[in-house]
Amino acid sequence: MEIIKKLYSQKIILFTLALIINSCGIYVQYDYDSDVDFNKYNSYTFYEPDIEKVEISDLDKKRILKSLDMGLKSKGLERSSSPDLLVTFETQSKERVYVNNYLPYGWSPFFYRYPYSSGYSRVQGTLYVNFIDSKNQQLIWQGKGVGVLNEYSKDRDKMIGNFVSSILEKFPPTAD
Repeated sequence: MEIIKKLYSQKIILFTLALIINSCGIYVQYDYDSDVDFNKYNSYTFYEPDIEKVEISDLDKKRILKSLDMGLKSKGLERSSSPDLLVTFETQSKERVYVNNYLPYGWSPFFYRYPYSSGYSRVQGTLYVNFIDSKNQQLIWQGKGVGVLNEYSKDRDKMIGNFVSSILEKFPPTAD
Protein backbone atom coordinates (compact mmCIF):
# COMPACT_ATOMS: atom_id res chain seq x y z
CA MET A 1 0.00 0.00 0.00
CA GLU A 2 2.90 2.35 0.76
CA ILE A 3 4.34 1.79 -2.74
CA ILE A 4 1.01 2.66 -4.37
CA LYS A 5 0.78 5.92 -2.41
CA LYS A 6 4.33 6.81 -3.39
CA LEU A 7 3.70 6.11 -7.10
CA TYR A 8 0.45 8.05 -6.97
CA SER A 9 2.14 11.09 -5.43
CA GLN A 10 4.92 10.92 -8.04
CA LYS A 11 2.33 10.88 -10.83
CA ILE A 12 0.65 13.96 -9.36
CA ILE A 13 3.99 15.78 -9.16
CA LEU A 14 4.89 14.87 -12.76
CA PHE A 15 1.45 15.89 -14.03
CA THR A 16 1.66 19.23 -12.22
CA LEU A 17 5.16 19.85 -13.56
CA ALA A 18 4.06 19.03 -17.11
CA LEU A 19 1.07 21.34 -16.76
CA ILE A 20 3.27 24.21 -15.56
CA ILE A 21 5.78 23.71 -18.37
CA ASN A 22 3.06 23.55 -21.02
CA SER A 23 1.27 26.62 -19.72
CA CYS A 24 4.43 28.70 -20.10
CA GLY A 25 5.26 27.41 -23.55
CA ILE A 26 4.16 27.86 -27.09
CA TYR A 27 0.70 26.89 -28.26
CA VAL A 28 0.83 25.25 -31.70
CA GLN A 29 -1.89 24.58 -34.24
CA TYR A 30 -1.59 23.35 -37.78
CA ASP A 31 -3.73 22.64 -40.82
CA TYR A 32 -2.99 20.84 -44.05
CA ASP A 33 -4.44 19.60 -47.30
CA SER A 34 -5.43 16.00 -46.58
CA ASP A 35 -5.33 15.10 -50.29
CA VAL A 36 -1.58 15.75 -50.51
CA ASP A 37 1.04 13.02 -50.21
CA PHE A 38 3.78 14.66 -48.14
CA ASN A 39 6.24 11.84 -48.86
CA LYS A 40 6.80 13.18 -52.39
CA TYR A 41 8.42 16.39 -51.09
CA ASN A 42 12.20 16.21 -50.80
CA SER A 43 13.43 19.78 -51.31
CA TYR A 44 12.56 23.33 -50.38
CA THR A 45 13.57 26.94 -50.72
CA PHE A 46 12.50 30.12 -48.99
CA TYR A 47 10.10 32.31 -50.94
CA GLU A 48 11.93 35.63 -50.59
CA PRO A 49 9.23 38.04 -51.93
CA ASP A 50 6.86 37.10 -49.09
CA ILE A 51 9.59 37.06 -46.46
CA GLU A 52 10.75 40.56 -47.43
CA LYS A 53 7.24 41.88 -46.64
CA VAL A 54 7.35 40.65 -43.02
CA GLU A 55 7.63 43.63 -40.70
CA ILE A 56 10.20 42.47 -38.16
CA SER A 57 13.88 43.22 -37.77
CA ASP A 58 16.29 41.74 -40.28
CA LEU A 59 18.07 40.01 -37.40
CA ASP A 60 14.88 38.22 -36.34
CA LYS A 61 14.20 37.24 -39.97
CA LYS A 62 17.67 35.68 -40.12
CA ARG A 63 16.99 33.84 -36.85
CA ILE A 64 13.69 32.44 -38.14
CA LEU A 65 15.21 31.42 -41.48
CA LYS A 66 18.16 29.74 -39.76
CA SER A 67 15.83 27.81 -37.42
CA LEU A 68 13.57 26.78 -40.30
CA ASP A 69 16.58 25.67 -42.33
CA MET A 70 17.96 23.54 -39.50
CA GLY A 71 14.54 22.08 -38.70
CA LEU A 72 13.74 21.13 -42.29
CA LYS A 73 17.17 19.60 -42.83
CA SER A 74 16.67 17.51 -39.69
CA LYS A 75 13.47 16.17 -41.29
CA GLY A 76 15.40 15.01 -44.36
CA LEU A 77 14.55 17.85 -46.73
CA GLU A 78 17.26 19.52 -48.81
CA ARG A 79 17.50 23.15 -49.77
CA SER A 80 17.41 23.44 -53.56
CA SER A 81 17.24 25.93 -56.43
CA SER A 82 14.52 23.78 -58.05
CA PRO A 83 12.46 22.86 -54.96
CA ASP A 84 9.31 20.84 -54.36
CA LEU A 85 8.25 23.23 -51.60
CA LEU A 86 8.29 26.98 -51.13
CA VAL A 87 8.58 27.99 -47.48
CA THR A 88 7.47 31.34 -46.16
CA PHE A 89 6.41 32.81 -42.84
CA GLU A 90 4.35 35.63 -41.38
CA THR A 91 4.32 37.22 -37.94
CA GLN A 92 1.85 39.06 -35.76
CA SER A 93 2.16 40.52 -32.31
CA LYS A 94 -0.21 42.17 -29.91
CA GLU A 95 0.17 43.58 -26.48
CA ARG A 96 -2.01 41.98 -23.82
CA VAL A 97 -2.76 44.18 -20.82
CA TYR A 98 -3.77 42.58 -17.53
CA VAL A 99 -5.31 44.65 -14.74
CA ASN A 100 -5.91 43.48 -11.18
CA ASN A 101 -8.33 45.54 -9.11
CA TYR A 102 -8.34 45.36 -5.35
CA LEU A 103 -11.51 46.63 -3.77
CA PRO A 104 -11.28 46.17 -0.02
CA TYR A 105 -14.38 45.35 1.89
CA GLY A 106 -15.25 45.61 5.51
CA TRP A 107 -14.91 48.47 7.92
CA SER A 108 -12.48 49.22 10.69
CA PRO A 109 -12.66 52.17 13.08
CA PHE A 110 -8.84 52.43 13.13
CA PHE A 111 -7.94 52.71 9.45
CA TYR A 112 -9.36 53.10 5.99
CA ARG A 113 -8.52 50.66 3.23
CA TYR A 114 -7.97 52.34 -0.12
CA PRO A 115 -8.88 50.55 -3.33
CA TYR A 116 -6.03 50.16 -5.81
CA SER A 117 -5.21 48.59 -9.14
CA SER A 118 -2.11 47.00 -10.50
CA GLY A 119 -1.38 45.99 -14.02
CA TYR A 120 1.16 44.55 -16.36
CA SER A 121 1.42 43.78 -20.04
CA ARG A 122 2.94 41.09 -22.18
CA VAL A 123 3.54 40.84 -25.88
CA GLN A 124 1.91 37.81 -27.47
CA GLY A 125 3.58 36.78 -30.71
CA THR A 126 2.26 34.59 -33.48
CA LEU A 127 4.42 32.92 -36.09
CA TYR A 128 2.83 31.32 -39.16
CA VAL A 129 4.94 28.93 -41.23
CA ASN A 130 3.57 28.13 -44.68
CA PHE A 131 4.51 25.35 -47.08
CA ILE A 132 3.46 25.88 -50.69
CA ASP A 133 3.66 23.30 -53.47
CA SER A 134 6.04 24.85 -56.01
CA LYS A 135 4.36 23.18 -59.01
CA ASN A 136 0.77 24.33 -58.48
CA GLN A 137 1.42 27.26 -56.07
CA GLN A 138 -1.09 25.89 -53.55
CA LEU A 139 -0.75 26.12 -49.78
CA ILE A 140 -0.45 22.55 -48.50
CA TRP A 141 0.50 23.02 -44.83
CA GLN A 142 0.37 25.86 -42.33
CA GLY A 143 1.67 25.83 -38.78
CA LYS A 144 0.89 28.51 -36.21
CA GLY A 145 2.75 29.08 -32.96
CA VAL A 146 1.51 31.49 -30.30
CA GLY A 147 3.50 32.44 -27.24
CA VAL A 148 4.78 35.23 -25.04
CA LEU A 149 7.64 37.26 -26.50
CA ASN A 150 10.28 39.00 -24.49
CA GLU A 151 11.95 41.66 -26.59
CA TYR A 152 14.62 42.06 -23.92
CA SER A 153 15.55 38.39 -23.91
CA LYS A 154 19.29 37.82 -23.76
CA ASP A 155 19.01 34.75 -25.95
CA ARG A 156 16.67 35.63 -28.81
CA ASP A 157 18.19 32.83 -30.91
CA LYS A 158 16.96 30.26 -28.42
CA MET A 159 13.53 31.90 -28.02
CA ILE A 160 12.93 32.01 -31.79
CA GLY A 161 14.42 28.53 -32.23
CA ASN A 162 11.93 27.16 -29.69
CA PHE A 163 9.05 28.82 -31.56
CA VAL A 164 10.12 27.35 -34.89
CA SER A 165 10.96 23.86 -33.60
CA SER A 166 7.61 23.66 -31.78
CA ILE A 167 5.81 24.42 -35.03
CA LEU A 168 7.91 22.04 -37.13
CA GLU A 169 7.23 19.17 -34.72
CA LYS A 170 3.84 18.90 -36.46
CA PHE A 171 5.34 18.64 -39.97
CA PRO A 172 4.84 16.50 -41.97
CA PRO A 173 1.38 15.58 -40.74
CA THR A 174 0.74 11.99 -39.78
CA ALA A 175 -2.47 10.07 -40.31
CA ASP A 176 -4.53 10.11 -37.13
